[in-house]
Amino acid sequence: MTRTRIAAAVLLCLAGGALSLLLLSKHYGIPLLGEAALAACGVGGGCDVVAQSRYAVFLGLPLAGWGLLLYGSLLALVAPSLASDATEARDPLPSLAFLLVVAALAIDVLLLGLQAAVIKAFCKFCLATYAVNLLLLAALWPARSLAEAGRVLDSPSARRGLVSWAVASLAVAFGILALNAGLVERKTLAEGSILGTPPLIQAPKNVEKGSVEEQLSEARAEAKKWKDILDDDRKLQIYRNQKAKDDFNQTEVARIDLVRAPSEGPSGAPIGVVNYSDFMCPFCRDLAVGLRGFLPTAGNQVRVHYKHFPLDTTCNVRVGQSLHPGACELALGGICAQENGRFWEYHDKVFAQRWDRATRDDVLRIGASVGLDGPKLRACMDAAATKGLLAKDVDEGWLLGVGSTPTMFVNGRKLPSTGVFLIALEEERKRLNLPAPSAAPAPPQK
Repeated sequence: MTRTRIAAAVLLCLAGGALSLLLLSKHYGIPLLGEAALAACGVGGGCDVVAQSRYAVFLGLPLAGWGLLLYGSLLALVAPSLASDATEARDPLPSLAFLLVVAALAIDVLLLGLQAAVIKAFCKFCLATYAVNLLLLAALWPARSLAEAGRVLDSPSARRGLVSWAVASLAVAFGILALNAGLVERKTLAEGSILGTPPLIQAPKNVEKGSVEEQLSEARAEAKKWKDILDDDRKLQIYRNQKAKDDFNQTEVARIDLVRAPSEGPSGAPIGVVNYSDFMCPFCRDLAVGLRGFLPTAGNQVRVHYKHFPLDTTCNVRVGQSLHPGACELALGGICAQENGRFWEYHDKVFAQRWDRATRDDVLRIGASVGLDGPKLRACMDAAATKGLLAKDVDEGWLLGVGSTPTMFVNGRKLPSTGVFLIALEEERKRLNLPAPSAAPAPPQK
């Protein structure tokens, strides 16, 4: 092995590690490498579909985390060889690295098959890691000898290298587990606030005992401690809140047909929220949970209306690509469930599980679980009137500028994201001169 090949392998390991970190960021929806990197694969595209599939996690760790472990371990194997003289002594560690790359490529073939045959979507960042592994195979090809790999215990230097590799790999593994635990916690917090942060961000008020001088001294110390963190973040939050208010108030009010839209909340509520949704969309599922928890706190001021917008070309040709195959079937089932007074039970059952694909049999199974008659449900889904109602929702969505899910409207004003919902709601309350919600509102009506 020449130093040039070893150096190339080191650079490829670093590139693979960066891609794995980006994939881990995509899996949790947290911009570890910046918002631009997170959006590089496109929102709602193949990367999102693959990242949210049931195959994206193995033994509790996202596949991207296993990728980080692979490249960290490979780096620990090949990097020390840069310091050795390949012309005077043969180094067995690159041969071990070669075998590890072969195993990784075998797994890549399996994952590629899953994307092609089961998930029906391709993640271009995943494909990039497969390309990196192929290049690693080429770089390490001269070290392909099994006999050479078997010499790893023949010399003291080789044994030391093996121990160092094992220790380094364990350190990388613990680091990845810690990173993953932190991302899980951040995602949990983000899901808990999917509707956004309250619009009024104020500095905490603490009542301290002691003299005025003591309180001032403590306040100065605290201010100094958090100057570079809290102050900047608070200013940024204030700016974002103000921009969200201005954008919402300047948005044109759209006319939305709500005559047949399923809804929940008080019938006379002054604020109407319309949610264009897809039953297979993971972000729509999170929003459904958030809205269900929010409505009881809204003080009888908000009614939520559901609109169908499946990202499936079977009934939504203009979407271009079926991101959620079978979403049209679930939507048709939802319309039929509504006709039988079972929409919200059906809604909750569908959103209670994650979907890669959905079929007519899935709809019939869920329909039966909420008390719908199978043959009648099947006939309803095949009826031209049902398909017409779904097409009406889809066409109206496109006319209003809906292109992804979930998309929300507050009293006809379209929101750029669900994260500004609470701010928009507060602005609408001000416009209508509504009081703050009471602490103990009446239960929502369906």
